[in-house]
Amino acid sequence: MSGNSLDIVIGAGSAIGRALIERWSRAGAHPILAVARSAESLAAVQSLRVQPHQCDYSEGALAALASQLQEQASDIARLVICNGVLQGEGYRPERALNQLTTSAMQRVFEVNTFLPMRVLASMVPVLKRSEAPRIAVLSARVGSIGDNRLGGWYSYRGSKAALNMMLQCAALEMRRVNPAAKIMAYHPGTVDTPLSQPFQDNVDPEKLLSPEQAAGALDDVLATLEADGELSYFDWRGETIVW
Repeated sequence: MSGNSLDIVIGAGSAIGRALIERWSRAGAHPILAVARSAESLAAVQSLRVQPHQCDYSEGALAALASQLQEQASDIARLVICNGVLQGEGYRPERALNQLTTSAMQRVFEVNTFLPMRVLASMVPVLKRSEAPRIAVLSARVGSIGDNRLGGWYSYRGSKAALNMMLQCAALEMRRVNPAAKIMAYHPGTVDTPLSQPFQDNVDPEKLLSPEQAAGALDDVLATLEADGELSYFDWRGETIVW
């Protein structure tokens, strides 16, 4: 892959990540670097056009990956960060203040906010030298302060709102170091994944996207992005979400 344009999917083991890799692999535009925590996740996406890379997303591991990409003179064409969490063992979305716990907030912010920003921070040296990188980070509509009419889901909403703010800072920095780069905070819609499974009863079946549909929508929106030095906040239909 040395010296060639490269597509990177972080969180390759997620449903959207896998579907996006399969879509890009069929299209064959660029070689694909698939990054995930577990070997099991990577086994599901291996093909001739996919290079698997197991990573624990620590600062050291990400720095090593970025260094490898620099040595290969990789040009990042598309970078998509798919990692996200809504609930886990022992914690669920909080509906009231008295349900907040420090441990749950730390877990949610770690995956939804800190991890994506560590990825971007590590990739800056490569992104600076890439011709026209397009970067999509999975956010959520519920991260919008202006759109919040229901409250609740404190940690999830807060982690996505914090992510959006940090991505805005990143977009302003990239405007200085590589004006051809473009960053998007992206709401993929409600996708039929383990993350949304417990909450699908209240979703119109026509608005529940399969991972393949979600990957197609993300790919389509990503293709429309133009470098303007700003952070875009789009949903799966390509429509702007209020901050």
